[in-house]
Amino acid sequence: MLDYDRLRDSLANVGAVVAVAELHGGVCGALCTSDSRAAQRWLRDCLDDQRLVAPTEVTNELDELVGTSLAQLGDDELRFEPLLPSDDAPLEERVEALALWCHGFLAGLGATAPGLGAGRGGHTEQIDEILRDFGEISRAGVTEQEAAGPDEADFALAEVHEYVRIGVQLVYEELASYRAQSERALN
Repeated sequence: MLDYDRLRDSLANVGAVVAVAELHGGVCGALCTSDSRAAQRWLRDCLDDQRLVAPTEVTNELDELVGTSLAQLGDDELRFEPLLPSDDAPLEERVEALALWCHGFLAGLGATAPGLGAGRGGHTEQIDEILRDFGEISRAGVTEQEAAGPDEADFALAEVHEYVRIGVQLVYEELASYRAQSERALN
């Protein structure tokens, strides 16, 4: 099982400034269109520009991030979960993390399948709609009113979180043939 806090702390300890949620989103986006090698490349690209103190210290955790994400996405029981802060975290942190997760997802998807989108790539309008919605979610924030009365905002966040969770699984399932073509091209 992936641990958001542990991975966040490990990345911070080596000097990484990228958000865990954004990394996980990107990994999942890459896995939707390609294989674990593409997800690993996406991670390396994200971290290469940073001057990490000891990058090999987090290598095992990042490998686990990719492997666990792939297993969750392929699970027939639909147990996939975006890697986000716990429900105990402040509302603002959880909203920001979900927004970053969606941003990362779209970045990972775009980096591994730049021709996918706008009806290209042999996928459905439903996928296009999910990707547009993820773009909107990536700009989410918390208003002062929501911060003052977080109960309603918590409920709304839970609904958006569930939409993202199910949406990612639909994208993964829908792009199975795209992944198969991509894997054949890589081999």
